[in-house]
Amino acid sequence: MKKTSKVKGVLEVLAVIGLILVIPLFFAIKTAADKQEAKNTPMPPAPTASEVPETNSVTTAQRPPQCTFPLAQITRVESTPEEYTFSEPKVVLTAPDGNPLNVAQWLPDNQQVLVTEGLRNQYVDNNNTAIQQSISLYNLETGESKVYAIRAEIYEPPIWQPELNGVVYPAFNFTSLDKVKGIRIFTRELRISYGNPDATQLLADKLQFPFVVKPSKNEILYLSDKKLSKLDKSLKKLSLASFDPDQWDYAKSRRNNKPVSYQMAWQPGTALVFLYSGGGTSLQGGYAFVLNTDTGHICELELGGPVDRAAQWSSDGRYLAFAKATSYTGFSDTIDLVVLDSITGNLRTIDVVPPDVKGQHYVTDLTWTPDNLHLLVFVNIPSTYDSFETMHHKLYFVGFATGQSAPLFPEFKSFFAEGIPGSNNFVWSPDGLKLLVRCPVMKHPATNRFCLISVQRTKH
Repeated sequence: MKKTSKVKGVLEVLAVIGLILVIPLFFAIKTAADKQEAKNTPMPPAPTASEVPETNSVTTAQRPPQCTFPLAQITRVESTPEEYTFSEPKVVLTAPDGNPLNVAQWLPDNQQVLVTEGLRNQYVDNNNTAIQQSISLYNLETGESKVYAIRAEIYEPPIWQPELNGVVYPAFNFTSLDKVKGIRIFTRELRISYGNPDATQLLADKLQFPFVVKPSKNEILYLSDKKLSKLDKSLKKLSLASFDPDQWDYAKSRRNNKPVSYQMAWQPGTALVFLYSGGGTSLQGGYAFVLNTDTGHICELELGGPVDRAAQWSSDGRYLAFAKATSYTGFSDTIDLVVLDSITGNLRTIDVVPPDVKGQHYVTDLTWTPDNLHLLVFVNIPSTYDSFETMHHKLYFVGFATGQSAPLFPEFKSFFAEGIPGSNNFVWSPDGLKLLVRCPVMKHPATNRFCLISVQRTKH
Protein backbone atom coordinates (compact mmCIF):
# COMPACT_ATOMS: atom_id res chain seq x y z
CA MET A 1 0.00 0.00 0.00
CA LYS A 2 2.76 2.42 0.85
CA LYS A 3 4.60 1.42 -2.28
CA THR A 4 1.57 2.09 -4.42
CA SER A 5 1.16 5.58 -2.93
CA LYS A 6 4.80 6.40 -3.55
CA VAL A 7 4.52 5.36 -7.21
CA LYS A 8 1.30 7.37 -7.57
CA GLY A 9 3.01 10.45 -6.15
CA VAL A 10 5.89 10.14 -8.59
CA LEU A 11 3.47 9.88 -11.53
CA GLU A 12 1.62 13.01 -10.41
CA VAL A 13 4.86 14.94 -10.21
CA LEU A 14 5.85 13.81 -13.72
CA ALA A 15 2.40 14.82 -15.07
CA VAL A 16 2.75 18.32 -13.67
CA ILE A 17 6.24 18.66 -15.13
CA GLY A 18 4.95 17.44 -18.51
CA LEU A 19 2.10 19.91 -18.45
CA ILE A 20 4.51 22.73 -17.71
CA LEU A 21 6.62 21.71 -20.70
CA VAL A 22 3.68 21.15 -23.08
CA ILE A 23 1.97 24.55 -22.55
CA PRO A 24 4.90 26.66 -23.87
CA LEU A 25 5.33 24.19 -26.71
CA PHE A 26 1.63 24.61 -27.61
CA PHE A 27 1.89 28.40 -27.78
CA ALA A 28 5.13 28.15 -29.73
CA ILE A 29 3.49 25.88 -32.29
CA LYS A 30 0.36 28.15 -32.45
CA THR A 31 2.45 31.29 -32.95
CA ALA A 32 4.36 29.64 -35.78
CA ALA A 33 1.10 28.53 -37.36
CA ASP A 34 -0.37 32.05 -37.07
CA LYS A 35 2.69 33.49 -38.73
CA GLN A 36 2.47 30.98 -41.55
CA GLU A 37 -1.25 31.73 -42.01
CA ALA A 38 -0.58 35.44 -42.08
CA LYS A 39 2.15 34.84 -44.61
CA ASN A 40 -0.16 32.83 -46.84
CA THR A 41 -3.12 35.31 -46.54
CA PRO A 42 -3.01 38.09 -49.20
CA MET A 43 -2.78 41.57 -47.69
CA PRO A 44 -5.45 44.13 -48.74
CA PRO A 45 -4.15 46.47 -51.43
CA ALA A 46 -3.06 49.95 -50.38
CA PRO A 47 -5.86 52.46 -50.98
CA THR A 48 -5.62 54.58 -54.12
CA ALA A 49 -5.69 58.36 -53.93
CA SER A 50 -9.45 58.39 -54.50
CA GLU A 51 -9.99 55.84 -51.71
CA VAL A 52 -7.97 57.60 -49.01
CA PRO A 53 -10.50 59.31 -46.75
CA GLU A 54 -9.98 63.03 -46.33
CA THR A 55 -9.22 64.08 -42.79
CA ASN A 56 -11.80 66.86 -43.08
CA SER A 57 -14.43 64.80 -44.87
CA VAL A 58 -18.00 65.66 -43.90
CA THR A 59 -20.36 62.92 -42.85
CA THR A 60 -23.29 65.07 -41.66
CA ALA A 61 -24.51 68.27 -43.26
CA GLN A 62 -24.65 71.25 -40.97
CA ARG A 63 -26.19 74.69 -40.98
CA PRO A 64 -23.78 77.63 -41.35
CA PRO A 65 -23.73 80.36 -38.69
CA GLN A 66 -26.01 83.33 -39.24
CA CYS A 67 -24.46 86.33 -41.01
CA THR A 68 -23.69 89.46 -39.02
CA PHE A 69 -23.87 92.99 -40.33
CA PRO A 70 -22.34 94.84 -41.95
CA LEU A 71 -21.50 92.02 -44.31
CA ALA A 72 -18.34 93.84 -45.38
CA GLN A 73 -16.70 97.19 -44.88
CA ILE A 74 -17.71 99.08 -47.97
CA THR A 75 -17.47 102.78 -48.64
CA ARG A 76 -20.80 104.43 -47.90
CA VAL A 77 -21.44 106.85 -50.70
CA GLU A 78 -24.78 108.60 -50.75
CA SER A 79 -26.26 108.28 -54.21
CA THR A 80 -27.54 111.34 -56.01
CA PRO A 81 -31.14 110.82 -57.13
CA GLU A 82 -31.65 110.96 -60.88
CA GLU A 83 -34.67 111.42 -63.07
CA TYR A 84 -34.94 108.92 -65.93
CA THR A 85 -36.60 109.33 -69.29
CA PHE A 86 -36.92 106.27 -71.54
CA SER A 87 -37.38 106.31 -75.30
CA GLU A 88 -39.76 103.95 -77.07
CA PRO A 89 -38.28 100.45 -77.55
CA LYS A 90 -36.76 99.87 -80.97
CA VAL A 91 -36.00 96.38 -82.30
CA VAL A 92 -32.27 96.15 -83.01
CA LEU A 93 -31.46 92.46 -82.67
CA THR A 94 -33.40 89.50 -84.03
CA ALA A 95 -32.40 85.87 -84.33
CA PRO A 96 -33.59 84.02 -87.47
CA ASP A 97 -35.98 81.08 -87.43
CA GLY A 98 -37.15 81.91 -83.92
CA ASN A 99 -33.85 80.83 -82.38
CA PRO A 100 -33.56 81.65 -78.65
CA LEU A 101 -31.45 84.77 -78.16
CA ASN A 102 -29.69 86.20 -75.13
CA VAL A 103 -27.54 89.30 -74.72
CA ALA A 104 -24.92 88.55 -72.11
CA GLN A 105 -22.99 91.81 -71.91
CA TRP A 106 -22.17 95.18 -73.44
CA LEU A 107 -18.55 95.70 -74.36
CA PRO A 108 -16.69 98.77 -73.01
CA ASP A 109 -17.11 100.59 -76.33
CA ASN A 110 -20.90 100.91 -75.70
CA GLN A 111 -21.40 99.66 -79.24
CA GLN A 112 -20.82 95.90 -79.35
CA VAL A 113 -22.68 93.26 -77.37
CA LEU A 114 -21.92 89.65 -76.49
CA VAL A 115 -24.73 87.43 -77.76
CA THR A 116 -25.70 83.76 -77.53
CA GLU A 117 -28.07 82.18 -80.05
CA GLY A 118 -29.54 78.69 -79.88
CA LEU A 119 -29.20 76.99 -83.26
CA ARG A 120 -32.33 74.87 -83.22
CA ASN A 121 -31.59 73.20 -86.55
CA GLN A 122 -28.02 72.20 -85.60
CA TYR A 123 -26.97 69.54 -83.12
CA VAL A 124 -23.85 68.49 -81.27
CA ASP A 125 -24.00 65.00 -82.80
CA ASN A 126 -26.24 62.74 -84.83
CA ASN A 127 -28.24 61.66 -81.77
CA ASN A 128 -29.98 65.05 -81.85
CA THR A 129 -29.79 65.16 -78.06
CA ALA A 130 -27.92 68.47 -77.69
CA ILE A 131 -28.66 71.62 -79.64
CA GLN A 132 -25.76 73.85 -80.61
CA GLN A 133 -25.42 77.45 -79.49
CA SER A 134 -23.23 80.19 -80.93
CA ILE A 135 -21.39 82.87 -78.96
CA SER A 136 -20.84 86.02 -81.00
CA LEU A 137 -19.93 89.67 -80.86
CA TYR A 138 -22.56 91.84 -82.53
CA ASN A 139 -22.11 95.49 -83.49
CA LEU A 140 -25.40 97.32 -82.98
CA GLU A 141 -24.39 100.21 -85.25
CA THR A 142 -22.94 98.33 -88.22
CA GLY A 143 -24.80 95.02 -87.92
CA GLU A 144 -21.54 93.08 -88.18
CA SER A 145 -21.29 89.79 -86.29
CA LYS A 146 -18.32 87.55 -85.45
CA VAL A 147 -18.67 84.03 -84.02
CA TYR A 148 -16.24 83.25 -81.19
CA ALA A 149 -17.42 79.81 -80.07
CA ILE A 150 -19.93 77.03 -80.65
CA ARG A 151 -21.11 75.01 -77.66
CA ALA A 152 -24.04 72.86 -76.60
CA GLU A 153 -27.00 75.07 -75.71
CA ILE A 154 -26.70 76.26 -72.12
CA TYR A 155 -28.25 79.15 -70.20
CA GLU A 156 -25.07 80.15 -68.40
CA PRO A 157 -23.81 83.31 -70.13
CA PRO A 158 -20.26 83.99 -71.36
CA ILE A 159 -18.22 87.05 -70.37
CA TRP A 160 -15.92 89.34 -72.30
CA GLN A 161 -12.36 89.76 -70.98
CA PRO A 162 -11.18 93.10 -72.45
CA GLU A 163 -7.56 92.66 -71.30
CA LEU A 164 -7.32 89.42 -73.27
CA ASN A 165 -9.62 90.41 -76.12
CA GLY A 166 -11.39 87.10 -75.66
CA VAL A 167 -14.55 85.42 -74.45
CA VAL A 168 -14.59 83.19 -71.36
CA TYR A 169 -17.53 80.82 -71.30
CA PRO A 170 -18.85 77.64 -69.64
CA ALA A 171 -19.52 74.59 -71.79
CA PHE A 172 -20.65 70.99 -71.59
CA ASN A 173 -18.16 68.19 -72.22
CA PHE A 174 -20.26 65.17 -73.22
CA THR A 175 -18.50 62.01 -72.12
CA SER A 176 -20.98 59.22 -72.86
CA LEU A 177 -24.57 58.27 -73.58
CA ASP A 178 -26.72 56.45 -71.04
CA LYS A 179 -28.70 54.23 -73.43
CA VAL A 180 -31.02 52.99 -70.68
CA LYS A 181 -32.13 56.45 -69.56
CA GLY A 182 -31.57 58.02 -72.97
CA ILE A 183 -29.53 60.93 -71.58
CA ARG A 184 -26.08 62.32 -72.24
CA ILE A 185 -23.48 62.19 -69.46
CA PHE A 186 -21.43 65.38 -69.25
CA THR A 187 -19.10 67.51 -67.17
CA ARG A 188 -18.87 71.32 -67.09
CA GLU A 189 -15.86 73.12 -68.52
CA LEU A 190 -14.54 76.67 -68.51
CA ARG A 191 -13.03 77.80 -71.83
CA ILE A 192 -11.72 80.91 -73.57
CA SER A 193 -11.89 81.87 -77.23
CA TYR A 194 -9.83 84.59 -78.87
CA GLY A 195 -11.97 84.66 -82.00
CA ASN A 196 -11.47 81.24 -83.60
CA PRO A 197 -14.29 78.83 -82.65
CA ASP A 198 -12.12 75.89 -83.74
CA ALA A 199 -9.21 76.77 -81.44
CA THR A 200 -10.62 77.39 -77.97
CA GLN A 201 -8.58 76.86 -74.82
CA LEU A 202 -9.59 74.81 -71.76
CA LEU A 203 -9.21 76.73 -68.48
CA ALA A 204 -10.85 74.33 -66.00
CA ASP A 205 -13.07 71.27 -65.96
CA LYS A 206 -15.45 69.44 -63.64
CA LEU A 207 -17.13 72.67 -62.60
CA GLN A 208 -19.88 72.09 -60.04
CA PHE A 209 -22.08 75.11 -60.83
CA PRO A 210 -21.87 78.37 -62.82
CA PHE A 211 -18.89 80.66 -62.37
CA VAL A 212 -19.11 84.30 -61.29
CA VAL A 213 -17.14 87.41 -62.18
CA LYS A 214 -16.01 90.10 -59.75
CA PRO A 215 -17.29 93.51 -60.89
CA SER A 216 -14.72 95.99 -62.21
CA LYS A 217 -11.74 93.68 -61.61
CA ASN A 218 -12.96 90.88 -63.90
CA GLU A 219 -11.70 88.19 -61.55
CA ILE A 220 -13.35 84.81 -62.16
CA LEU A 221 -14.46 82.49 -59.39
CA TYR A 222 -15.36 78.85 -60.02
CA LEU A 223 -15.81 75.64 -58.04
CA SER A 224 -14.19 72.39 -59.15
CA ASP A 225 -13.55 69.22 -57.12
CA LYS A 226 -14.72 71.02 -53.96
CA LYS A 227 -12.06 73.70 -54.41
CA LEU A 228 -12.75 77.39 -55.03
CA SER A 229 -10.38 78.92 -57.54
CA LYS A 230 -9.96 82.51 -58.64
CA LEU A 231 -8.44 83.71 -61.89
CA ASP A 232 -7.27 87.27 -62.41
CA LYS A 233 -7.59 89.31 -65.61
CA SER A 234 -4.67 87.44 -67.19
CA LEU A 235 -6.19 84.07 -66.14
CA LYS A 236 -3.48 83.53 -63.55
CA LYS A 237 -4.76 81.49 -60.60
CA LEU A 238 -4.87 83.68 -57.50
CA SER A 239 -6.03 81.43 -54.71
CA LEU A 240 -7.50 78.10 -53.73
CA ALA A 241 -9.92 77.49 -50.85
CA SER A 242 -11.97 74.46 -49.84
CA PHE A 243 -15.73 74.55 -50.29
CA ASP A 244 -17.95 71.48 -50.16
CA PRO A 245 -21.61 72.20 -51.08
CA ASP A 246 -22.67 68.91 -49.49
CA GLN A 247 -21.38 70.14 -46.13
CA TRP A 248 -24.11 72.81 -45.98
CA ASP A 249 -26.95 70.83 -47.57
CA TYR A 250 -28.84 70.56 -44.30
CA ALA A 251 -32.40 70.89 -45.67
CA LYS A 252 -32.62 67.95 -48.05
CA SER A 253 -36.22 67.31 -47.03
CA ARG A 254 -37.41 70.48 -48.77
CA ARG A 255 -35.77 69.99 -52.15
CA ASN A 256 -35.60 67.52 -55.04
CA ASN A 257 -33.00 64.77 -55.32
CA LYS A 258 -30.72 66.60 -57.73
CA PRO A 259 -27.37 67.98 -56.53
CA VAL A 260 -27.65 71.55 -55.28
CA SER A 261 -26.57 74.08 -57.88
CA TYR A 262 -26.04 77.67 -56.74
CA GLN A 263 -26.47 80.93 -58.59
CA MET A 264 -23.93 83.54 -57.54
CA ALA A 265 -23.75 87.33 -57.31
CA TRP A 266 -20.49 89.05 -56.32
CA GLN A 267 -20.78 92.04 -54.00
CA PRO A 268 -18.86 94.95 -55.61
CA GLY A 269 -15.82 96.17 -53.71
CA THR A 270 -15.57 93.09 -51.48
CA ALA A 271 -14.44 89.46 -51.47
CA LEU A 272 -18.00 88.28 -50.76
CA VAL A 273 -20.26 86.27 -53.05
CA PHE A 274 -23.97 85.71 -52.47
CA LEU A 275 -24.89 82.07 -53.21
CA TYR A 276 -28.48 81.01 -53.52
CA SER A 277 -30.29 77.88 -54.61
CA GLY A 278 -33.91 78.53 -55.48
CA GLY A 279 -36.90 77.42 -53.50
CA GLY A 280 -40.45 77.79 -54.70
CA THR A 281 -40.97 76.15 -58.06
CA SER A 282 -37.35 75.01 -58.49
CA LEU A 283 -37.23 72.91 -55.27
CA GLN A 284 -33.52 73.49 -54.75
CA GLY A 285 -33.53 73.87 -51.01
CA GLY A 286 -33.88 77.61 -50.70
CA TYR A 287 -30.38 78.20 -49.33
CA ALA A 288 -29.05 81.76 -49.07
CA PHE A 289 -25.37 81.96 -48.11
CA VAL A 290 -22.60 84.55 -48.16
CA LEU A 291 -19.16 83.17 -49.00
CA ASN A 292 -15.83 84.89 -48.41
CA THR A 293 -13.80 83.99 -51.50
CA ASP A 294 -10.50 84.75 -49.76
CA THR A 295 -10.99 82.59 -46.67
CA GLY A 296 -13.75 80.15 -47.60
CA HIS A 297 -15.80 81.26 -44.56
CA ILE A 298 -19.56 80.93 -45.07
CA CYS A 299 -22.60 82.28 -43.26
CA GLU A 300 -26.35 82.11 -43.83
CA LEU A 301 -28.87 84.88 -44.44
CA GLU A 302 -32.27 84.44 -42.82
CA LEU A 303 -34.64 85.88 -45.41
CA GLY A 304 -37.95 84.36 -44.37
CA GLY A 305 -38.27 82.46 -47.64
CA PRO A 306 -36.22 81.26 -50.61
CA VAL A 307 -34.60 83.49 -53.21
CA ASP A 308 -36.31 82.37 -56.38
CA ARG A 309 -34.19 84.18 -58.96
CA ALA A 310 -32.59 87.40 -60.22
CA ALA A 311 -30.34 88.39 -57.30
CA GLN A 312 -28.40 91.53 -58.19
CA TRP A 313 -26.21 93.91 -56.17
CA SER A 314 -26.40 97.67 -56.58
CA SER A 315 -23.24 99.02 -58.18
CA ASP A 316 -22.14 100.64 -54.89
CA GLY A 317 -22.28 97.23 -53.19
CA ARG A 318 -24.72 98.25 -50.46
CA TYR A 319 -28.03 96.74 -51.56
CA LEU A 320 -28.94 93.27 -52.76
CA ALA A 321 -32.22 93.00 -54.67
CA PHE A 322 -33.85 89.68 -55.50
CA ALA A 323 -37.13 87.94 -56.22
CA LYS A 324 -38.26 85.96 -53.16
CA ALA A 325 -40.92 83.28 -52.90
CA THR A 326 -43.08 82.72 -49.84
CA SER A 327 -42.88 78.92 -49.87
CA TYR A 328 -39.90 76.56 -49.78
CA THR A 329 -41.70 73.85 -51.71
CA GLY A 330 -44.20 73.78 -54.54
CA PHE A 331 -45.65 76.80 -56.26
CA SER A 332 -45.62 80.03 -54.32
CA ASP A 333 -48.66 82.28 -54.22
CA THR A 334 -46.44 85.20 -55.04
CA ILE A 335 -42.83 86.13 -55.75
CA ASP A 336 -42.00 89.55 -54.33
CA LEU A 337 -39.30 92.13 -54.89
CA VAL A 338 -37.11 92.26 -51.77
CA VAL A 339 -34.06 94.42 -51.02
CA LEU A 340 -31.44 93.63 -48.35
CA ASP A 341 -29.31 96.40 -46.84
CA SER A 342 -25.89 94.78 -46.39
CA ILE A 343 -24.87 97.37 -43.76
CA THR A 344 -27.87 97.24 -41.43
CA GLY A 345 -29.30 93.83 -42.36
CA ASN A 346 -32.75 95.33 -42.90
CA LEU A 347 -35.04 93.54 -45.37
CA ARG A 348 -37.58 95.53 -47.33
CA THR A 349 -40.38 94.09 -49.46
CA ILE A 350 -41.41 96.56 -52.15
CA ASP A 351 -44.94 96.68 -53.54
CA VAL A 352 -44.48 96.69 -57.31
CA VAL A 353 -47.99 95.91 -58.56
CA PRO A 354 -51.32 97.61 -57.83
CA PRO A 355 -53.33 96.39 -54.82
CA ASP A 356 -55.95 94.63 -56.98
CA VAL A 357 -53.40 92.09 -58.27
CA LYS A 358 -51.19 91.88 -55.20
CA GLY A 359 -50.70 88.27 -54.15
CA GLN A 360 -50.98 87.00 -57.73
CA HIS A 361 -47.79 88.42 -59.18
CA TYR A 362 -44.39 86.87 -59.95
CA VAL A 363 -41.29 89.05 -60.15
CA THR A 364 -39.28 87.40 -62.91
CA ASP A 365 -36.29 89.72 -63.34
CA LEU A 366 -34.84 93.03 -62.21
CA THR A 367 -31.98 95.45 -62.71
CA TRP A 368 -30.70 98.49 -60.81
CA THR A 369 -30.48 101.88 -62.45
CA PRO A 370 -27.07 103.61 -62.34
CA ASP A 371 -28.02 105.80 -59.35
CA ASN A 372 -28.79 102.70 -57.20
CA LEU A 373 -32.08 104.29 -56.12
CA HIS A 374 -34.39 102.82 -58.77
CA LEU A 375 -35.05 99.40 -60.27
CA LEU A 376 -36.55 98.12 -63.48
CA VAL A 377 -38.63 95.06 -62.73
CA PHE A 378 -40.37 92.51 -64.94
CA VAL A 379 -43.55 91.17 -63.33
CA ASN A 380 -45.74 88.34 -64.54
CA ILE A 381 -49.37 88.69 -63.51
CA PRO A 382 -50.74 85.35 -64.65
CA SER A 383 -54.40 85.69 -65.38
CA THR A 384 -53.86 82.07 -66.35
CA TYR A 385 -50.93 79.99 -67.45
CA ASP A 386 -52.96 78.20 -70.09
CA SER A 387 -53.29 81.07 -72.51
CA PHE A 388 -50.44 83.34 -73.49
CA GLU A 389 -52.86 85.95 -74.82
CA THR A 390 -54.23 86.52 -71.31
CA MET A 391 -50.82 86.45 -69.60
CA HIS A 392 -49.56 89.88 -68.60
CA HIS A 393 -45.84 90.58 -68.44
CA LYS A 394 -45.37 94.14 -67.28
CA LEU A 395 -42.27 96.29 -67.02
CA TYR A 396 -42.26 98.52 -63.93
CA PHE A 397 -40.06 101.44 -62.91
CA VAL A 398 -39.64 101.30 -59.13
CA GLY A 399 -38.30 104.00 -56.86
CA PHE A 400 -36.44 102.13 -54.14
CA ALA A 401 -36.12 105.16 -51.88
CA THR A 402 -39.74 106.26 -52.27
CA GLY A 403 -41.39 102.88 -52.77
CA GLN A 404 -43.33 104.24 -55.74
CA SER A 405 -43.91 102.00 -58.75
CA ALA A 406 -45.30 102.70 -62.20
CA PRO A 407 -45.53 100.62 -65.41
CA LEU A 408 -43.35 101.62 -68.34
CA PHE A 409 -44.86 101.61 -71.84
CA PRO A 410 -48.39 100.81 -70.63
CA GLU A 411 -49.63 100.90 -74.23
CA PHE A 412 -47.97 97.54 -74.80
CA LYS A 413 -50.26 94.72 -73.81
CA SER A 414 -47.45 92.43 -72.80
CA PHE A 415 -43.70 92.14 -72.38
CA PHE A 416 -42.06 88.75 -72.60
CA ALA A 417 -39.47 87.99 -69.92
CA GLU A 418 -37.33 84.90 -69.51
CA GLY A 419 -37.41 83.59 -65.95
CA ILE A 420 -34.49 81.20 -66.47
CA PRO A 421 -31.27 81.93 -64.51
CA GLY A 422 -28.57 83.23 -66.83
CA SER A 423 -31.01 84.68 -69.36
CA ASN A 424 -30.72 88.44 -69.28
CA ASN A 425 -33.83 90.51 -69.87
CA PHE A 426 -32.00 93.83 -69.27
CA VAL A 427 -28.48 94.83 -70.20
CA TRP A 428 -27.25 98.36 -69.43
CA SER A 429 -24.51 99.92 -71.53
CA PRO A 430 -21.39 100.89 -69.53
CA ASP A 431 -22.20 104.60 -69.87
CA GLY A 432 -25.73 104.06 -68.55
CA LEU A 433 -27.34 105.75 -71.55
CA LYS A 434 -28.58 102.68 -73.40
CA LEU A 435 -30.65 99.72 -72.32
CA LEU A 436 -31.23 96.49 -74.17
CA VAL A 437 -34.43 94.75 -73.14
CA ARG A 438 -36.47 91.83 -74.39
CA CYS A 439 -39.02 93.27 -76.76
CA PRO A 440 -42.69 93.77 -75.98
CA VAL A 441 -44.94 91.23 -77.68
CA MET A 442 -48.63 90.75 -78.27
CA LYS A 443 -49.48 87.08 -78.81
CA HIS A 444 -46.36 84.95 -79.02
CA PRO A 445 -43.13 84.72 -77.04
CA ALA A 446 -40.33 86.80 -78.48
CA THR A 447 -37.26 85.17 -77.01
CA ASN A 448 -35.48 85.95 -80.28
CA ARG A 449 -35.73 89.77 -80.16
CA PHE A 450 -34.09 92.56 -78.21
CA CYS A 451 -35.03 96.22 -78.25
CA LEU A 452 -32.86 99.27 -77.65
CA ILE A 453 -34.07 101.99 -75.30
CA SER A 454 -32.24 105.31 -75.06
CA VAL A 455 -32.06 106.72 -71.54
CA GLN A 456 -31.80 110.31 -70.44
CA ARG A 457 -30.52 110.85 -66.90
CA THR A 458 -30.99 114.15 -65.08
CA LYS A 459 -29.67 114.71 -61.58
CA HIS A 460 -32.02 116.38 -59.11
